[in-house]
Amino acid sequence: MAGSGMRSTNVKTVKRIALERIYILFGLGVNAARRGDIGLARRYGELIYRIATRVRVKIPRNIKRWICKECRAVMVPGVNAMVRTRREGKTLRIVTRCLSCGWIHRYEFLRRSKYG
Repeated sequence: MAGSGMRSTNVKTVKRIALERIYILFGLGVNAARRGDIGLARRYGELIYRIATRVRVKIPRNIKRWICKECRAVMVPGVNAMVRTRREGKTLRIVTRCLSCGWIHRYEFLRRSKYG
């Protein structure tokens, strides 16, 4: 089993490089969306998902919430996405809508309680 340690470091290196590329592609997608090139922002979103599935790495939550699950475009609030907040009792929901395809994503914004 001399080679098993070498293999795990290679896997870790590949996953680290994949995450770096995901962050780079997301930044490029944001810039493309701000310029108005939604097609290029969509292509960057597709590449992010393809890298994540190929390498079997999770897309970080702060990036995944800003990629449309329907058209795979990188969403930028005020450019090609609309963000609203809804309060229902104690829960606060954030509603994100892609202006390219109309996809709506709702998720609860949980505040940390003071007791744990």
